[in-house]
Order: sequence, then structure tokens, then C-alpha cells
Amino acid sequence: MRRKDRQLVLDFRPHGGKRKGAGRKPKNAEPGMPHRQRSAKKRGEPLHITVRLADGLPSLRRGGALKVVLAAFSASSDRHGMRIVHYSIQTNHIHLLVEANDRACVARAMNALLSPLARALNKLWGRSGKVFPDRYHDEVISTPTQARNALRYVLQNGKKHGVVPRSSIDLCSSASAFDGWRERPSIPATPDVAIVAPASTWLLTTGWRRHGLLDVRELPHSKHAGRPRANLAKSSRRATSR
Repeated sequence: MRRKDRQLVLDFRPHGGKRKGAGRKPKNAEPGMPHRQRSAKKRGEPLHITVRLADGLPSLRRGGALKVVLAAFSASSDRHGMRIVHYSIQTNHIHLLVEANDRACVARAMNALLSPLARALNKLWGRSGKVFPDRYHDEVISTPTQARNALRYVLQNGKKHGVVPRSSIDLCSSASAFDGWRERPSIPATPDVAIVAPASTWLLTTGWRRHGLLDVRELPHSKHAGRPRANLAKSSRRATSR
């Protein structure tokens, strides 16, 4: 074969694209929250937000850490267009029920809440580094059933983790300020609680009551119970523990 008839075959390997093992590695032992596009949110729809603590840090429910978190919630209860309506502080994560006009308000308010809180906790614990290494997770609440389930999940979350007796309320939550109990539970005279903003959306004031008031002995079920079917299908593919 003459040289001019020969063809030079080059092995082109295009750059970019999905490669096995590519991407930022998780900061904790478990993979962090994936950076998927957040679902759409209408003005009257509250959000259930979950924030996770970095591995190996002290409990948020004890001593100085609890007081620091409660103070941060009080200072941020109604800022940057976001209102903290209810909260639950667990050992290594936080649940919030919030109202906001749009996601831009939520993003500003959550940054204004978590950045100072992380600095205050690091100062308390005498350390440096990430306190909340992964971005927060949120779930849009769009139905009365979903709103009731979210209230039960947040206010009764301590019972899910076995740190609160079934007949009691969690003093590391806003349960003492909740007015939707079927029977008013006994509450200590001066519990350490954060100042929260009163609910203003129909779903968190009136809508959820269509399915009955909460019993203090109710246990939280699946976080996503009562979600619209389309959203449920998407969330079922997420392998995250809460």
C-alpha cells in the first residue's frame, strides 16, 4: 500500500462527560446531599428543611450547644423574608418548618442563620472547620395532609429517635408553643425555647386541621407521607437517611 493511501487512525478520547469516580467526594462517612435542582415552590407553600451536623461533633441537645442554637433561631425567626414557624433540635441534625415568599428569601435567610451559628458552635467547642458540611435539604409542603404530617414529624421527631417519652413533648423543639394539640400537654413553667414566628400560610394555620388535631402520643411516620405522587416518585430515588 502506498503511503498516500494509508490512513492515520487516531484514538480520540473526548474530554468531559461523566466518568466513574469523578466529582467531589463526600465530607462525611455517608454521601452528602446531591446537588439536584430544588423543586418549584409557590408563595403559600411552607418548607420542611433538614440540616445535618458534621460527623463526630458533640450533641446539639446538650448544655451550651442547645442554648446557642435556640438563640440563633430566636434571632432568625423572621428575617430576610423567611419565618421559622417550628423547629426540632436533634443530636446531629435540625428540622425547621418555615414560610417564605420564594427560594431566594430562603437561601438568604438560611445563610444568615447557619453561618453565624456554625461560628458560635465552633467557638463553644474550641475547634475550627465545617459544622454543616452539606447543603440543607428541603421539602415543599403543598397539601393539608402533607402539612399535618410535617408538623407531626418535626414536633415529635425526638420520639422517632427514642430520646423523648411518648407521653411527653420534646423541650428541644417548639412543641410547647404549638396550639394544635388535641389535649394540652403539661409543660414546664420556663422551658428553654426559641422565639418562633406565628404561622401565616393557610396550610399551617387552617388546612392541616382538616385531618384532626395532633395527639401528643402520635409517632412520626415517613417524612414524605402525603406528598403529591409526582414528588413522591422523585424522592423515592434519593437514598438519604433522615
